[in-house]
Amino acid sequence: MDRYRLKNIIIIILLLVNGFLAGSLAIRQTSERVSRRQTEEQLVELLAADGITLEADSIPAGAPPAGLSLPRDMEQERKVAAFFLGGNPIRNDQGGEIYAYTGNTGGAAQFRSGGSFDIACARSGDAGANLVRDFCRQFSYDEPVFMLDDDGSGTAAAVCLRGKMPVFNCTVTFTLDRGTLMAVSGTLLPENGPTSSYDQEPLSAAAALTAFQKMRRERQAAVSSIAGISPCYELQSTASALTLVPAWCITTDTEDYYVNCITGVVTTG
Repeated sequence: MDRYRLKNIIIIILLLVNGFLAGSLAIRQTSERVSRRQTEEQLVELLAADGITLEADSIPAGAPPAGLSLPRDMEQERKVAAFFLGGNPIRNDQGGEIYAYTGNTGGAAQFRSGGSFDIACARSGDAGANLVRDFCRQFSYDEPVFMLDDDGSGTAAAVCLRGKMPVFNCTVTFTLDRGTLMAVSGTLLPENGPTSSYDQEPLSAAAALTAFQKMRRERQAAVSSIAGISPCYELQSTASALTLVPAWCITTDTEDYYVNCITGVVTTG
């Protein structure tokens, strides 16, 4: 009987402890929500004082994406060269971490360690616009934006995506002549890489807005409304690897601003 009572007492104590912990967690979460809401409302008032409208509900509560370190991916470069040059292009080491590819039916491609590449091709047998869209879908670029005349000549551009989030300073440009794709140039991101660690906590969306407001006042930038804030990446390149740094995109009525979550530096696209 004593053992049975002791067991019940232990169970009751455990239930009380669990209830206390759950209650403490709920209080903490509520306090954090209240504090975040107060910060958001203060930001809205601060911006409104400068004639800028912002809805508090448009400020994301979540954390920005994790940073990524992306080592060079030679196989992906080969796939891109094959996509535009066809068949199995021949690779040549040109020194200085530069590799060139030549196709069996003409055309050439060059890839550099910083991620930049240039391709010359004349895919007359294909509809250039469709080829551009196929490339963007296959290699994780956003829907291309075309600027073509009535003859199908001009350019198209697309922003790279990583996990459905844009890398705002990582783009590719296509040149078309009468519907034929003639050249491609831009930056190619490797597919995989480890996450990056930082000494400080990345900026929240609210902190990014504070950095934006400070920049706007210093530069006297003309802004009257903020339509939204969304997570994105900023590309930083070195000789050995490409790094994706978390950032926030602040969309205004005049242009988009990008706040680096680690340095707090604000740039435009």
